[in-house]
Amino acid sequence: MASYYDQESEDKKSYQKTVAMCVAAASLVILLFLVILYVNTDENTPKHTSANVKEEVETEDDILKDSHNITSEELEFWNDAKKPKPVENEEEGELTPYNDPEDNGDGGDLSDSESKKTKEDRDNSDISDGSEESLNKDLTDDKEYDKENYYAIEDGNGKKTYYEIKKDVPKNDYDLENNLVNENGMLAYKESKRESIKGVDLSKYNGPVDFTKLKDAGVGFAMLRLGSRGYGSGKITLDEKFVEYAQNAQVAGIPIGAYFYSQAVNEIEAVEEANYIVGAISGFNVKYPVAIDIERVSGDEARTDKLTNSARTAIVKLFCDTVKGYGYKPVIYASSEMLVGGLNIEELQDYDVWLADEKVPTEYPYRFGMWQYNTKGHIEGITGDIDLDISFIDYERK
Repeated sequence: MASYYDQESEDKKSYQKTVAMCVAAASLVILLFLVILYVNTDENTPKHTSANVKEEVETEDDILKDSHNITSEELEFWNDAKKPKPVENEEEGELTPYNDPEDNGDGGDLSDSESKKTKEDRDNSDISDGSEESLNKDLTDDKEYDKENYYAIEDGNGKKTYYEIKKDVPKNDYDLENNLVNENGMLAYKESKRESIKGVDLSKYNGPVDFTKLKDAGVGFAMLRLGSRGYGSGKITLDEKFVEYAQNAQVAGIPIGAYFYSQAVNEIEAVEEANYIVGAISGFNVKYPVAIDIERVSGDEARTDKLTNSARTAIVKLFCDTVKGYGYKPVIYASSEMLVGGLNIEELQDYDVWLADEKVPTEYPYRFGMWQYNTKGHIEGITGDIDLDISFIDYERK
């Protein structure tokens, strides 16, 4: 029979063994918990691969296909340039549009933020001869509004916004009513002192192009989309057809220009875009203008939505200044609505305008050198719709 002390020793050993097993079990449970937590976290973590970024940029670009792969990393020489101060999006007095009585103050094609701002500006400002009511009374019939002093922009729903014509901005002197002629589906302007040059503008969405047939059809220049900046990602990409189009156009004897779809939000990005396009066209004999393409993004939010007119104007001006500094001819591509409602056009008089307006003849009052008048044209040498342009300036000789 075991003594009391022998029993106590056995109990002590049993106790120690039990404690050790409990500690081991607890450690195992904790370890399993940490493994499960790690696996779940790794599976749910977004993986930002280059493929994802490319897909995002291509999605943005697809939305822009109706507007107008070297990468930005391969053209980094602009980093050595002096970087200007970014544009501040501060509030300022902008051009106030006048709406017709049926518009309900929504500002036509303007984005929601721009519409609200212009309505607020109208509510807090004096209107022309004293009141918005008296102005709208004069404009109840479209035929009655004074075309000498106001320019009307009509959106897709038939709503009109009236902009006061600035007296200090040079007007165009074209007699479009009497001097425009249709030549095989393409417009031409002919008068005693000038004759227009027929042109097209192209991007990767136009697919295969026979430039020899374009030349035979009377095309005298081609504006090629060089690239764009993503309106969401901000990433710069080269149009995959630019090099092919540029080479084939020059072989066919068609002078080329280039344009860049801008989504710059400050002056630093404006210089980056200008340097990018200049660097990419340096191997080609570019005789026609280098354009900044300024447009609103419809159907989605864009990084440029909150830019003020002054900020947007500063971006355009610096892009053009940079391009001009390299010896190229800068132009501003924009719709008539953007020119009068989104830019301070009086500050951009040093640069030619490439007007986008499918109303023929256009009633845009200010001076412009090129005109995109049709985005659904048809011409021998290309399948499907094509953008048609005319130039009132012979840029090869300018």
